[in-house]
Amino acid sequence: MAKNVVILIRNAMPSDFGGGERVPVFIARETLKHSSLRPIVFSRSKKLLEFADANGVPHKKTWWWSRQNWSGAKVLLTPVYFVWQVILFLYYLVLFSTYRPRGVHLQSKDDFIAGTYAARLLGIRVIWSDYADLKHVFMNHHVWYKNPIGKMVYMAAHLAEEIIVVSEEDKRLVSKNIPKSPLIQKMRIVYNGAFDSYKPVEKYPTFTFVSTGRLVTDKGIGELITAFKRFHEKVGKSQLYLLGDGPERASFEKQTSSDPAIHFLGYQLNPLEYVAKSHVFLLPTYHEGFSLSLVEACMLGLPVVATNVGGNPEIIHDHENGLLIKVKSADELYDAMVELYEDKKLRDTLSKNARQDYERHFDFETIIKDKIIRRYEES
Repeated sequence: MAKNVVILIRNAMPSDFGGGERVPVFIARETLKHSSLRPIVFSRSKKLLEFADANGVPHKKTWWWSRQNWSGAKVLLTPVYFVWQVILFLYYLVLFSTYRPRGVHLQSKDDFIAGTYAARLLGIRVIWSDYADLKHVFMNHHVWYKNPIGKMVYMAAHLAEEIIVVSEEDKRLVSKNIPKSPLIQKMRIVYNGAFDSYKPVEKYPTFTFVSTGRLVTDKGIGELITAFKRFHEKVGKSQLYLLGDGPERASFEKQTSSDPAIHFLGYQLNPLEYVAKSHVFLLPTYHEGFSLSLVEACMLGLPVVATNVGGNPEIIHDHENGLLIKVKSADELYDAMVELYEDKKLRDTLSKNARQDYERHFDFETIIKDKIIRRYEES
């Protein structure tokens, strides 16, 4: 077995490229920098591979099937999914036999099954990282006539050395679906952090709100647009930058076509250039595992408004380093935007505290060295 190769596998829908998709590249980059290990990132995602290339990380295009919804009537196609998993298993068996890595770090649902069985058959150690999938995947897995794919993932999970989850809330939600399972003992919380790229920059001359992420309803984009339109009517000169892409982008653009203050900037390889120059960061998402974008905003010292869901309150403490609001409430989002606009002293306090919290808890270089690379080296 190779003494220094580690394989990281992460897949996602073509339109998805957020914090979870960037993490394996960051881990690989820091592993190259701080150890003698040779990480290789495998993915079908074009954006992820481009990001790996831009960061000087070895990478390879791999197999993945974009059909991910097997619920409802589609459950009848489970035999097709099973055949796909057999094919993927054989593919990974050849892949791992070729590279003979000391460890495999799997970070997406389909790969949990095929990748785990292939690696363990070859005696290779397996680590899972869950980005808010397992809390859904394990639902009703114990009911004999429900969730056959969840059962497959659950069985494979017993062969993993450990399962990394990204927040206390995520661990609670996963554990809720497997209350008596030994898998709970395998779960370990490792926060997603951000790399310290802070430097003072000149803000946009116009008061600017910024939000990053997928352009879908569940990210609260509808409420964000509604709240900003109301804000813009009240204060006048201001603007909203939306960074990212998604299947509902055209619909949101149509909704705002008559408003020149709302800018859709699309996918950006380096969104922090825009975030750093903005005045307030907004994350009105309906649900969240642990938001890398939120941590990055804290790293840059931005005042933040975020919904009180998922792992968000593990990062943002209301009126200490940001503002927390109720989910799906354009009114509360509007009120928070007005409060931060009108109270510069509050903005400055939140900014200072957010930066300090980042330095204490979310420096990703330290997290990767202490909690990820050490685990790779132990195998």
